[in-house]
Amino acid sequence: MPAFVESAADPPLTESYLSLLRRGDCIITTPAPPVVERELPVVDLQTVMMRSGTTREAMAKAASEWGFFQVTSHGVSPALLEEMRREQARLFRLPFETKEGGGLLNGSYRWGTPTATSLRHLSWSEAFHVQLASISGKDCDYGELSALRSILFLLCYYYDCCIIIRFVRRYLLDELIATYRTFSSN
Repeated sequence: MPAFVESAADPPLTESYLSLLRRGDCIITTPAPPVVERELPVVDLQTVMMRSGTTREAMAKAASEWGFFQVTSHGVSPALLEEMRREQARLFRLPFETKEGGGLLNGSYRWGTPTATSLRHLSWSEAFHVQLASISGKDCDYGELSALRSILFLLCYYYDCCIIIRFVRRYLLDELIATYRTFSSN
């Protein structure tokens, strides 16, 4: 078995998944499907604001098929987005113990797949599932990432991203309701 080297910043994925990796019945014998490169779905908020039906449909399709999409014409400066990327990199380079047990960003850190029972269920990832409303309060622990707090404050209040998010969510919900009604009537 090859040796996996994890840095102090990485979650203990190999340690957690070692029993699954060693079980012979979990070995995937079917060939992996070919990798197909696709363009990331992009939603232009300018067209959404103009209440374009095709944009709403495209946004709903991207959300249901991909689970995410890139938003353009949001008004957030490229400099602020770059600063956010730098802070994200700092956040993920923190020691695992700090991310996992420190209550950082209101305990929003997640990694791996704790309920995995086979190799097909594994997720070799880590993430912060951050709700902007929950981290904007004074009680939220940012640890040594005070610049991240400033960036999130700017995003929430200066650029009013929370309103933009609610706006996009409303359109997705409208499209979901319309799809449900179409299904129900058939």
